[in-house]
Amino acid sequence: MKTLNEMELEILIAIRNNDATQSNQLCQLFGHQWPDYKAYLNVLFTRGLFGEAEVTDMPGLKKYQLTYQGNNRIGQLLTERSHAVQVKLAHLRRSKNIEFSHRTYSPFSLFSFLAHFSGRFKRQQTS
Repeated sequence: MKTLNEMELEILIAIRNNDATQSNQLCQLFGHQWPDYKAYLNVLFTRGLFGEAEVTDMPGLKKYQLTYQGNNRIGQLLTERSHAVQVKLAHLRRSKNIEFSHRTYSPFSLFSFLAHFSGRFKRQQTS
């Protein structure tokens, strides 16, 4: 199940990117997930994030149009999402570094390491 913020972002972006879509056809954009989105669409409408406007070339038909608050809300949600991704990446990098520092080495690999570097530091004999 998607979080409410994800659903809100998807609805607002769908309205913004499909401004020529009539309000009664918005359900086609969400397909089988429409029942979940429909209830939340009404909540966003009452919050004033978008409104209905007349379709210019077809009187009587309505389309959804974002308000100023709706455009601002998209920016807020994208910022929150970006921050969450950055936090997750930092966490993954940190756990990878911890995993790397806790790696155990076999006696053979340690011997190979010492044998390789000890040969580089032998004294050169002069003839």
